Formats: sequence, structure tokens, C-alpha cells
Amino acid sequence: MTRTARTTRYSRDRLGSQLLSGLMLAISLGMTYAVWHNARQQGEQTLKTDFNFRVRETVERLEQRMATYEQVLRGARALFASSELIERNEFRDYITLLQLEQHYPGIQGVGYSVIVPKAGINSHIQAIRGQGFADYTIRPEGERETYTAIIQLEPFSGRNPRAFGYDMYAEPVRRAAMMEARDLDKISISGKVTLVQETDEQVQAGFLMYLPVYRKGQSHDTLAQRRTHIVGWVYEPFRMNDLMAGIGGERAAELGLEIYDGETVAGPAKMYDSHVLPDIGHTPSPLFKTVRHIRIADHPWTLAIHSRPAFEARINKVKPQAIAVVGIIISSLLSLLAWLLTTGRTRALAMAENMTRELKESEKRFRVMADSAPVLIWLADADKRCIWFNKGWLNFTGRTLAQETGEGWMLSVHADDLQRCTDCYVSHFDRREPFRMEYRIRRHDGEYRWVVDTGVPRFDDNGNFSGFIGSGIDITERKQVEEALLRANADLTRFAEVSAHHLMEPARRLTIYTQRLRQRLKALRDDQEIGTDLDTLEWEADRLRGLVHDIQLYLAAGEPHGMVRAEDANSALAAVEQRLSARVTALDASIAAEKLPPAVLDRARLMDLFAVLLDNALRYGRPTDTGHRPRIHISGEREAGLSRYRICDNGAGIPAEYRRRVFEIFERLKTGGAESGSGIGLSVARRIVESRNGSIWIESAPQGGAMVVFELPDGK
Repeated sequence: MTRTARTTRYSRDRLGSQLLSGLMLAISLGMTYAVWHNARQQGEQTLKTDFNFRVRETVERLEQRMATYEQVLRGARALFASSELIERNEFRDYITLLQLEQHYPGIQGVGYSVIVPKAGINSHIQAIRGQGFADYTIRPEGERETYTAIIQLEPFSGRNPRAFGYDMYAEPVRRAAMMEARDLDKISISGKVTLVQETDEQVQAGFLMYLPVYRKGQSHDTLAQRRTHIVGWVYEPFRMNDLMAGIGGERAAELGLEIYDGETVAGPAKMYDSHVLPDIGHTPSPLFKTVRHIRIADHPWTLAIHSRPAFEARINKVKPQAIAVVGIIISSLLSLLAWLLTTGRTRALAMAENMTRELKESEKRFRVMADSAPVLIWLADADKRCIWFNKGWLNFTGRTLAQETGEGWMLSVHADDLQRCTDCYVSHFDRREPFRMEYRIRRHDGEYRWVVDTGVPRFDDNGNFSGFIGSGIDITERKQVEEALLRANADLTRFAEVSAHHLMEPARRLTIYTQRLRQRLKALRDDQEIGTDLDTLEWEADRLRGLVHDIQLYLAAGEPHGMVRAEDANSALAAVEQRLSARVTALDASIAAEKLPPAVLDRARLMDLFAVLLDNALRYGRPTDTGHRPRIHISGEREAGLSRYRICDNGAGIPAEYRRRVFEIFERLKTGGAESGSGIGLSVARRIVESRNGSIWIESAPQGGAMVVFELPDGK
């Protein structure tokens, strides 16, 4: 072969080697990028999960805080509704006992605004001035159809005296909320306003919460009656920055929160911004952000929540960096391997030796990086043996690598969690599927800490399973917060149960002593007024006992009373019909039921559920024309992993605007009379259904009347 031919062949072989090695490098780097990108997404996804949890926690805290303030307002209305006139010192003592500043952050006080007749303005002003307020007048001045005035606001100190005498009805935003509260007899909140309590310094956006007070002894069941008998409003003023204090907890600085009045994110509607910074140039976009719509007293607020640098700094960057470094190294080695294979056996052998050395060095680098990671990292081989733990793990447990390898790490797992932990590990290992579990592990100081452990299967280049790699994070503080919330809810429920139990005995004794008094007053049998009073006392005592019983039923509705399994709904319904047979006969009612599908629920609560709904249909479902007897029809069917049931009556039905409210506790469409219930029955039904992640609602029945529909899913 001539020199020229050899040169040409050499050039061709060299070019082929370069192309092959270049192609191998491109493919390896592409795979490295894909794995790096996936690891980065996993880190972001983990942080996003925590972000979503924090968002839900913030929203729930805000809704719970506002629900608490609604109860304060209801208590104030009860005070004013109980008497034609509440003296100023009586109201002050009542508000002082509430300790607003200590227990209700953000609320500026509780006040009472009264309607002042146009013809009685002068006498009203003179009466208030006679109480020691020589400068009192109604503000703002001017002629208008309706006047109101804030005559009580406690605590009457600080900013609050500035609101004394102010006519809130004269301002459009406040007036709209006051009219809504009056016409619907419910709590209403205003849009964004600036409180009259504000001074020129540290001005905050605000809003007000209203609840109407009607004339004592006068009915307010209809719109016309409510507008005629309204005497004023109890109300609460709020400053947004004060209201939101402490909502985010200890890590509030990690999230940014903006609150807008209404359903859109618009600058003029902004009521609150948790982090207002001066203009310092470009600010990077947050990694996570979301918009949540909530309703406070049926008034829409929009919450814009985003992550801040302090939160985003917690993302796991070590793992993607390690993958990138190791991937680049391996890609380079594979490219070199391809080049060496094309240049001869000698070079191939040298390459293999070099590759082995490089792989060992890359593994060493990986372990160095893993040891510096702020998480607990472990490796297991294909035989389910843990073969390596990083320094983070060893420092956490205070044990050596030799002590932890094999099954030694299980000695640190809490005894109550060990079997569950082992079962999860083995089952996912056999299926070669990723897993995530929470368990307690003993720290070096002897304290057991909660850890969330995530494991991912490993495969070699040939697709052969080679074991698992996992990482753990200490979540003890989060678990403690969750347990504290559960304990608080349990304590509150226990308090309510004990209170209901102690209320039952006075009600029973009231009934007994009323009956004894009736026996002793037989000599005054001709006194019809005494008999009527005794009848009233006895009826009210029975009604109180019934109310306490319903409260006990409501408290018990949220937890199973036995095994949750597929129960025969037909049998449960038949037992309830037998229980109500005397009442059905007395009303000349009829109950027709089709064959019902099974319900995944404990039998005791399934019977309570049918009993509540049948009682409601018998009590309120009768037609307005009493010449027709009550007719109830029950049906059901299976669909996509759940059972659906319908209870139809032939009554007057329920207007659409009340169909959601009737499921709230103590909500009734009808009040008074022998057939009036406690307003708890449908809320018991809702509590039972929602405890099983089911749904319940009301529709119009096909032949008129109301139809209650509820669904129970199969899952346990």
C-alpha cells in the first residue's frame, strides 16, 4: 500500500473515530441532561408540595380567624336582641370580658350603630349629649332619607372615639353591606374602605363586618318584616395589616401574600400586601405562585400567594449538581471509550483500565457530595441490604457505617413503626417501584424524630436492577403542628360533649319539677293562665332536651360507631322505618322505597343518616294543602365506585337560595310551632356524609317537593 493510500485510510479512520466518539458524547450528555432535569424537577416538585401545604394552611387560618370573629358578632347581637336598651357600662363590661386585644388580633372593637328617625335627630343628639358627650353629633352633615349613628364602640379608647356618631349608612360601600345584612338576616362584610378611626400615620386598608339587630318581639321572617323592624347593626371594624398579624406563623417571611377585594387581582382592590419593598430595580419572578378565591361571609376575596427567596432557597440543589458532575464525567469517559475502541486493541485495554479508575473516582466524588448534602441519604443493593449511608445519616443517628449497614439501621426505628416500615420497604423493593413513607427514628441524643423517606430504584446500563437510593428529611416540627391541631379539635369536641351532657340534666329536672308543680296546683285548675304557663314551661323543657340530644348526635356524627364496611342499606332503612312507625301512622304518611345499593359506612351512622332525612321529610315535607297525606319515596343506584341515594317528599319544596344554608347548624326555614326542629338535623346528615368524603345536596323533586341526594364512595 502506498504512502498516500495509508495516509488516506488513516485520515478516514481518524474521521470515523472522531464522529463515533462525538456521537457518543452527544448521546451521553443528552441523557445526563434528561436525568439532571428530572432530578431538578423532583426537587422543585417536593418544594411545590410544601408550598401548596403552606398555601392551604394560610387560607384555613384566615377562614378560621374570620369564623371566630363571626361568633363574636353573633354574641353581641344576642346581647342587644335580649333587651330594648343596653346601658353603655353593660356593653363595656361585656366586651372587656372578651379580651379582644389578647384573643382576637386585627379587630378594632365591637360596636353598635342605631337607626335614627329623621324627625328624631335633635332628640337623639340631646339624649347622647346628656350621657356626658357634650360635642356629640351625627356625621357627616347633610340631608338624606336614612340616618344611622355609631352610639357604642368598645374599647372606647385609642382610635375608636373618632368613629363615635359616624353615619356609616351615608357611605356607599358600607351602606351596601348594611343593606345586605338587613335584607338577608345574615353576617355581611363590606368592600375595601378606609376606617374613620385612621389618622394621618400608618394608614391601612380596612373593612367592616355587620349583623342586623331587629326590634325585640317582632318577627323578621320576610323581607318586608326585616326592613320594617330593623333597629340597628352590631358591627366590627378591621384594619387589614393588624388582622393578618401572625397568620403565616413562624415562617411567614418565606411566602408573599396579597389580598384583593373581589374576584380579580387588580391594583385598586388590593387590601393587603405582606411584603412591600421600595423600588430597587428588577425583582426575579417567584418560583411558585397561585391565586385562591375564598368567600368571607359570602363576600369574595382573592388571595395571590407566591414563594420568596427564603422559601426557594430550601430547594435541593445538591442532587442535580451531583448528577450533572457525574453525568459529564461518565459522558466524557464513554466518548473516550468509543474513540479508543476504534483505534485498536491496545488502546481499548488502556481505555478499560482508565475507565475503571475514572469510575471509581466518580463514585468517590459522588459520595463526597452526598456526605455534604443536608439530607439523610442511603444506598441498598439488589439483595435488599443497605450498603451505605452518608455522613448526614450517621451524624443524625450517632452510629458508625458498620453499625448501620445490613439490617443494623432498623435498630434506630421506633418499635411502633418498624413493621410498617419493613413491609413498605420490602413490597416496593419487590415491585421495584418508588416509595414514600413516614416513620420515627432515634436521633443520637435518644429523641425519636419523624422522617419522610423517599426511595427510588436503580438500574445499570443493561437495565438490570441494582438496588435503591433513598433520602430522608426531618419533618418532626410539621408533625408536631399537625398533632397540636388535632388535639385542639379533639379537646374542643370533648368540651362540647361534656357541656351537652351537663345541659341534659337541668333540662330533665325542669320537666320533672314542672310536672310536680302542675300536680300541686290542681286546686287552681280553673285558672287557665297558670295551666297555659305550665304547658309552655313543659314544652320548652322538652324542646331543650331535644336540642341537647341533637347536639350530642351532631358531635358523634363525625366518627365511626363500628366497623366501616359495605352495609345493607335496605336493612338499615327498614329498621329506621320500624322506629318511626308510630309517627308515620299518626301522620297518615306513606314511605315507598326501591331496592337500594349497599353503603360503605358503619351501620349505626347509616341508620342515623336515614333517620335524620326521614324525620326532616315528615316534619317539613308535607304539602301545604293538609288534605293530602305526606308521601316519601326513596331510591338509589351505583355509579363509578359510589352509591347514590335520593329521598323525595311531596311538600312545598325549598327555594334554591336556601338549599345550601339548610345544611348549616341551627339553620331552619321555619321557626316556632310544634313541628319546629332544632336546625341541627341536616347538619348531622352532612357531617356523616362528609366524614366519608361523600357529598349531599338538595334538588327539586320530579313531582314537586324537595329531594335530598347524598353519595357515599366505596373507598375505606
